[in-house]
Amino acid sequence: MAADTDGDGKISLLEWEAFQAKRNVKGDPSKSFARLDSNHDGFIDRAELDAFFAKRFARLDKNADGVLTGDELPGLKTAPKPEQ
Repeated sequence: MAADTDGDGKISLLEWEAFQAKRNVKGDPSKSFARLDSNHDGFIDRAELDAFFAKRFARLDKNADGVLTGDELPGLKTAPKPEQ
């Protein structure tokens, strides 16, 4: 909810665009906004964010143990073990 700059408990498209620009996110912010705004009311609220991240977590948690490990995170490079 860091993108909620006016503190009203929801994120507007303008707030989302500013948040994405500040983070230098590539791609069209309106497309990611549309994916997150599941009820299509023009705002993203905490419930929509929670649902999105729960689905994302479940997809990444390949062994369904409730924990994400380095081998389950795409693009994460783990440090080599000392013996390597």
